[in-house]
Amino acid sequence: MKKFFLMAVAALTLTFTACTEGANDEASALVENLQSQIEAGDASGVQATLESAQAKIAELVAKDPEAAKTYVTKVQEFVKENQEKIISLVGDNAVAQGLVTTLVNTPAETVISTLTAGQNVIDNAQQAAEGLQDSLQNTVNQAIDDKVNEVQDAVEEKVNATIDEANQKANEKINEAADKANEKINDAASEAAKKLGL
Repeated sequence: MKKFFLMAVAALTLTFTACTEGANDEASALVENLQSQIEAGDASGVQATLESAQAKIAELVAKDPEAAKTYVTKVQEFVKENQEKIISLVGDNAVAQGLVTTLVNTPAETVISTLTAGQNVIDNAQQAAEGLQDSLQNTVNQAIDDKVNEVQDAVEEKVNATIDEANQKANEKINEAADKANEKINDAASEAAKKLGL
């Protein structure tokens, strides 16, 4: 049991280390990309890279907040050192300026906790939307069932009324035919009685 526990702890440590190292490698690649874009004066490239960093941070926060913290810290260090160059390149672009300001002025823990809280709000909203969708679907299904039952009842009532009317007409015709037959039998019997002198 003790060996199993130690193996589980070791596996978790390796997984954590792998995630953190992966985030560190990705941050290094992003920093290298930003460095070459700054040197080339590629304003749109810098903006796109900063936006991809923002998306990557959000992705990491959802999967592994510690890896996200490693990533943010590495990117922050570079952006702080190159803030003036980046701002001069992106110019009046409010989105890029906002990203730079956030990365320079906001501690990594705050960035992560803000995004985590935002993700929780999104998750809660998604769960509420799914619950509402289920509730609406149940309401629609019930309304359809009610309407189907109402139509079936109306059709059944109409069919029964038609059958009753047909039976009534058939009985009237049968009675009418029986009356005529009786009348003819009575006439024939009277005629036969007259001939017999009765």
